[in-house]
Amino acid sequence: MSNTIVLKRHKHHKQQDQYHHGDLRRALIEAGLQMLDFYGTEGLSLRRIAKSLNVSQTAIYSHFKDKTDLLAALAEVGFQQLALTMLHNVKEPANARRRIFDLAEGYIGFALKNKAVFSLMFGRELAEIKNYPTLALTAGKSYALFSAAVADGLKHNPEASKPVATNALWSLVHGTAVLLVDGKLKIAEKGELPGFVADQLSPLMDIFA
Repeated sequence: MSNTIVLKRHKHHKQQDQYHHGDLRRALIEAGLQMLDFYGTEGLSLRRIAKSLNVSQTAIYSHFKDKTDLLAALAEVGFQQLALTMLHNVKEPANARRRIFDLAEGYIGFALKNKAVFSLMFGRELAEIKNYPTLALTAGKSYALFSAAVADGLKHNPEASKPVATNALWSLVHGTAVLLVDGKLKIAEKGELPGFVADQLSPLMDIFA
């Protein structure tokens, strides 16, 4: 899939006194994303991140009160990048039907390229998302993109329920993404994501203009 934004990760080997306040937080998040890929949420630890950056654990606690706090920051980055990926994948904004396909392709493509952070974003570790208002707000951006596209797609079908249609679309797209990430569903041919997404969405698309 073209125009997919993948989470950027860089290796850091700086000494503690080389970090500015904001730089350290950014470095901690980038290191956390790297370790999330390698160790998963269970193996990721503040101690391990501190060691990788050659900083003290005290320095980490000035930015994140605990591991869950860091995981929330990683998930927030993930949700931001998910929404950006979806937007960048839209080729014809004025065509609601095509926009829905492109948003869905962006969503599923992001999940496949960023499996670890995608699983974290919707995982049990952050079930109490209300404890992180900024994360909760960011998490709604991808849904809002679907909602706006559905509203445009139903302009000529006023009897259809926009909330129901949006929930059906998001459930189908998200469920497909989770099954692919978990290996319970596979795309037949490499590079065939657009056609696969079109097939998955086809039963739902008749209600859109």
